[in-house]
Amino acid sequence: MPPLQRTGLTVLLLASISTLGAGCAESTDKDLKVRVTSLGIPDTPWHDFWLRFATTLEERDAAEEIDLDLFISGELGSEETALANLRRGRVQIGGFALQGVATLIPELNVLLAPYLFDSREEAAFVMDNYLSDAYSKLFAEKGLKLIQWSEVGWFYVYGKQPLLTPDATRGISMRSSNALGSRYFAEAIGADLIPLSFAEVIPALQTNLIESGQTGVGMYTLAGIAKAAPHLVLTRHAFDMGPILANKVWYDGLPERFRRLIFDSIESAEVNRTLIRAALDNYFRNSLPAMDVTVHELSEQQQAQWRTVALPTHQLLLRDTGGQAEHIYALVQRGKAEFSIRKGVSRLDSRLRGNGGLQGEL
Repeated sequence: MPPLQRTGLTVLLLASISTLGAGCAESTDKDLKVRVTSLGIPDTPWHDFWLRFATTLEERDAAEEIDLDLFISGELGSEETALANLRRGRVQIGGFALQGVATLIPELNVLLAPYLFDSREEAAFVMDNYLSDAYSKLFAEKGLKLIQWSEVGWFYVYGKQPLLTPDATRGISMRSSNALGSRYFAEAIGADLIPLSFAEVIPALQTNLIESGQTGVGMYTLAGIAKAAPHLVLTRHAFDMGPILANKVWYDGLPERFRRLIFDSIESAEVNRTLIRAALDNYFRNSLPAMDVTVHELSEQQQAQWRTVALPTHQLLLRDTGGQAEHIYALVQRGKAEFSIRKGVSRLDSRLRGNGGLQGEL
């Protein structure tokens, strides 16, 4: 998607962080300068989220008081660099991956514990009602304001061959990220763990350094992994989501009218989830079949085997994470219990109304 040029609102896609540093000293005839950073891939729901934000803000900012710059395709470097720029106030708002921010807030590792959540609806309920406040405090301690969460979706196991049970992965070389949940999952299923950055995945598959890995369907489809490893096993072993953050000092110091203009222009988490889920489902229904990918849905027995092997990693993850990890984990269990009660009531009501209740999900 090409860069946008609009009267009163400029969306800039620049190539280097040095340009951003120089731009900080520039004057503007606007009342407020706002820079947004993210590492989204164009034409994905996460990238388009920021383009919709820009359009909405332009429509709301009738007096053209806000000068908005979007650096949303990784123009400012790595996620570590982008996060550092946000904390220093060089950019004001950013969207980040869970694994990247976990280097700053280790307790985020809890969210990627294998089989922590049973459905995406459950994950959303627990995040909204039990975890957002707890994580907001942790972010605040690092000078960050949590705005909302953006779903990425389930993690699956991909491979050059079908890997339908943990027994099939024993001795198989599997790429793992630095996230504790990813590492412990690979170790629990007996895979030969190969830590690699995401940029190294395709070359590693092509040279047979790795035979498998873990990722969401979006990156699997768009990053070229599907061609190199055409078997996708729907383990649903972790549910990924990324925080949308603001620099807290900047946020707290905003006049109320600017705060409302900016943050009321960001679509709600509920709307964002709906659009992202639709996009992910489309990858399954249209993109993967066109790429000759074999998608393996697991039987209940096979799914149980993965869960049985992976669930014992939770205590190890909590121990190594430290900090508020035990507290976060306890909040998750409370949220899951309440969601289960609510779901039971909902299913009973559905049966009474004569429909089939909850639908399956990808």
